[in-house]
Amino acid sequence: MTRILGIVGGTGPESTVDYYRSIIETWQQRAGDGSYPRLIINSVEAGRIFRLLGEGDFSGVARDISLAVAQLAAAGAGAALLASNATHLAFDEIDAGSAIPLIHIVDAARAAAVSRGHRRLGIFGTRFVMEAPMYPERFGAEGMTVVAPQPSERDYIHEKYFGELVRGQFLDSTRDGLVEIIRRMRERDDIDALILGGTELALILTESSYAGVAIVNTAQTHAKAAVDWLLGST
Repeated sequence: MTRILGIVGGTGPESTVDYYRSIIETWQQRAGDGSYPRLIINSVEAGRIFRLLGEGDFSGVARDISLAVAQLAAAGAGAALLASNATHLAFDEIDAGSAIPLIHIVDAARAAAVSRGHRRLGIFGTRFVMEAPMYPERFGAEGMTVVAPQPSERDYIHEKYFGELVRGQFLDSTRDGLVEIIRRMRERDDIDALILGGTELALILTESSYAGVAIVNTAQTHAKAAVDWLLGST
């Protein structure tokens, strides 16, 4: 029986498109038979989700995303992923009531970091993600340390994220600013990798390393884990 993957998208639209492309590309590389994966995308209203995240109302986020997951299950999806890092702050509540298994973005990124031998990683993302224990706790379980940028640096990243990246604006000047923070974190915090803890970040930081620091693209590792499930590898 063909497996069907559900994707809760829209948070934001740009990265949802990237997920779709990445899953198809990864599938075709691995399947090698000219076929395409079965996918169902349920795009939620991002403005409301972002507002709930800003208010710290993770139960509200869980209610909205749980409904989207239930709709995917009803449409025939056998497993699902949330195509965003920030919505994973409500993951445990969403997962507890889900009729289908959910593929966790942090667990997929952690597996990639372990395989590459990283030990001390910086993290970029929305302020919600950079200041949450989600990445430090899950990576810490494998003996890795996750370091957040300084407060002023977090402000810059968060503002650029919502002011530009979510809106599909990817400016060279912003990339330069992000790379400068990576450089400072390498020198100040001794990081050996950087977690892109926001899926839109992969659309502006597209190289495998910057300022001598390896990049962990969480959207890409999440997409690969999804293809593992689609192909029956997990």
